[in-house]
Amino acid sequence: MEGSGTYLIRPPHQHKFKPAVVKECIREVVRERLSGMWYDPEEVSKLSQSLAESIKDKVKNAGFDRYKLVVQVVLGEQRGQGVKMSSRCLWDADTDNYAEDVFMSDNLFCAVAVFGIYYY
Repeated sequence: MEGSGTYLIRPPHQHKFKPAVVKECIREVVRERLSGMWYDPEEVSKLSQSLAESIKDKVKNAGFDRYKLVVQVVLGEQRGQGVKMSSRCLWDADTDNYAEDVFMSDNLFCAVAVFGIYYY
């Protein structure tokens, strides 16, 4: 019967979410866009949305088929303060994963997390 056996409950190995690959995608986009930039409270909202879209597009092009991607970007002014972030997820540990990276310059910081959730 044609079409039988096409229901995948696990991604093929080459399409599995790979945190190291995703982290490199994050790093490339963030460094390209934020290097030499100054913190501007008026622009942070638009900039964080734009970064999230650019990162999502780059990760999608890395070939993680059937993954729902959630990108979280936090931008703030660098004043020597400490920042802690945490998240909780309910997911399938065999297929779902995440990657994160932090960018810091003299006057701003950017923390990015990308979550990949496999569609069964």
